[in-house]
Amino acid sequence: MVIKVQFLIKFFFILLASLFILGCQDVIIENNDPNLSIQAGKYFYKGKTFSGKIRQENLIAKEEYITSFKDGLEEGEFIARKKDGQLLEKRFFKNGQKVGIHRSWFPNGNNRLYSEFDNGKYINDRWEWYDNGQPATFEKFDKEGRILVSKKWYQNGNIYMNVSFTKNGASVGLPGSKICNPIKPSEKIPLE
Repeated sequence: MVIKVQFLIKFFFILLASLFILGCQDVIIENNDPNLSIQAGKYFYKGKTFSGKIRQENLIAKEEYITSFKDGLEEGEFIARKKDGQLLEKRFFKNGQKVGIHRSWFPNGNNRLYSEFDNGKYINDRWEWYDNGQPATFEKFDKEGRILVSKKWYQNGNIYMNVSFTKNGASVGLPGSKICNPIKPSEKIPLE
């Protein structure tokens, strides 16, 4: 009798712990779920604002995208991966706005994009690369999101545009100028 009671108590606690753990898991639904809808820019599931994750599969590219939501808006992490698990993109959102560092990589593992956001606006540095590792674009933004500098390169590494912007938005510089000197990535940007 004592053994049966001890077994029932252990079983009950295991059941409660399992329900607690499962209850803390994010809800993941497919993007084509018929219960999912968008109204006025918010996601709803079965008529209630959605909190959880939405999974989308791209069968042709063999990729999977998972976006986190809270109260119907993007909140937290967005991840894009190849089906074999290779990370392709990582972004962050708060209240539906881009925030923090956004990164993406080419399938060969080289950097594709690096950008920083604050409340949906670019800030600080923004980089784009070609799949061969050469820089394609560098832009510098102030903390209000105004562009300060824009540089562009050909895939062979030759720069073809180098422009600075004044506070009123006017540009200074010469597209295609041969006097442009390439710049190197900032020390603070983790390129790998």
